[in-house]
Amino acid sequence: MDNFLLTLNIVLPVFLVMVVGYVCKAAGMIPQIAEKTMNKLVFNVFLPVSLARSLMNIQEDSQLNPWVLGFCAAGVVATFLAALLVVPRVEKVNARRGVLIQGSFRSNYAIFGLPLAEALFPQGDGGVAAMMVIATIPVFNVLAVISLEFFRGGKCDFKRVALGVLKNPLIWGCAIGFLVSKLPFDLPDFALSTVNKLASVASPLALFVLGASIDLKKIRGNKGALLWGTGVRLVLVPAVLLTIAYFLGFRGAEFSALMIAFGSPCAVSSYTMAAQMGGDEDLAGQLVMATTVLCSVTMFLMIFCFKTWGIF
Repeated sequence: MDNFLLTLNIVLPVFLVMVVGYVCKAAGMIPQIAEKTMNKLVFNVFLPVSLARSLMNIQEDSQLNPWVLGFCAAGVVATFLAALLVVPRVEKVNARRGVLIQGSFRSNYAIFGLPLAEALFPQGDGGVAAMMVIATIPVFNVLAVISLEFFRGGKCDFKRVALGVLKNPLIWGCAIGFLVSKLPFDLPDFALSTVNKLASVASPLALFVLGASIDLKKIRGNKGALLWGTGVRLVLVPAVLLTIAYFLGFRGAEFSALMIAFGSPCAVSSYTMAAQMGGDEDLAGQLVMATTVLCSVTMFLMIFCFKTWGIF
């Protein structure tokens, strides 16, 4: 029960912020132009700063088996490649293809995963969860840009894909955060305070805008894709990759970090990116909401089973 309440206390606030956004939009408090403007701000300003802060906060003395990072990155890339082969066979609409591919490999590790990892190991090695950011956030964002650009416009333009990666503000956020973390001196307090204040806006505003964008009437039309995407994100991907991780000998905090990376719901920023890059934003938003709600069940089952079996 403690593990269930622990997970619920993380998932429920995320869901409730989306509900508030939905209610405000339904009450006519958010005009469509304001919704699109807020979405653009999240994508171009607040999320990049939030990603930069995550990488800036990684401690130099954090200890982590490099094989864990390698396995996590390889698992994400393998999932992307598998989805790239399978999704076009089951989905004919390009705008939905990119969203389904993105949803299969891109989890909400930064917003959902890090708090869960800290709650699971309050006295343990916090460096494991923090360092896993290196193997998730940059890879997630590069592959997400490729997924959405690949199917934009009805044909593949590799030059456009490359430019999309280079111009993506989330990629720049990761790059700047990593470079700042390597500086031989600390940033002045006013700069750090500014970064923290801007970064703290990203998650709640992204969730609020996501809730405001949800149109429940469109869920029926996306039911098949929604069921497929949710099953892949919450069941198939963690089942396959965590089985491999177990037989490779990962245990304890390392296994839990992999569990969170592979089993977390779709990233909130996946909706924001889809909306800005020509993807099916309705499907992307519905995937985020569905996986966030259902993750309370799947994550509870994983935590309960792995703790019972003594894996961590």
